[in-house]
Amino acid sequence: MFKRTLFMVCLLLLASAGAFAQDMKKGSAMQEMKKEPAKSGTVTVIVTHEVKEYTSWRKVYDADEPNRKMMGFKVWGVYRDAKSPNWVSIIGTFPNAGAVDAFMASPKLKEAMENAGVLGKPDVKVLTAAAK
Repeated sequence: MFKRTLFMVCLLLLASAGAFAQDMKKGSAMQEMKKEPAKSGTVTVIVTHEVKEYTSWRKVYDADEPNRKMMGFKVWGVYRDAKSPNWVSIIGTFPNAGAVDAFMASPKLKEAMENAGVLGKPDVKVLTAAAK
C-alpha cells in the first residue's frame, strides 16, 4: 500500500509539473500567481480515493464545485491512475490546514461522496512547502 501511494504521489507530481509547464507556456499560471501570491498558511492537498465508476463520480464532483469554492479549496487538477482508472486524485490548495479539516468534516462533502460512489475513506495528504 505504501509503495502504491508513493508511486501515485510521484506520478501526480510529475503530471502536475507537466500541466503547470503547459499553463506557463500559455501564461495563465503566471497570471494566476500574480493575482494570488502564496500566503504563508496556504497548504497543498492531495486527496486520493477509489470510485465505483469514474463518469458517474465526475458528474457529482463537478456539481459540487460551489461547495469546494465556499470551503476555500482551489483545485489545480483531477487525475486518474493510469492503470486503475477508478482511482482518482484531486490536487489543490486550501488557505490553511484548519480549512482542510473543516472541509473533510463537512456533511455536504460526505453526502456528495456517497452520491458519487466513493469507495472507502479517502487518503488525504496535507503538504506545506519545504524550506530550501
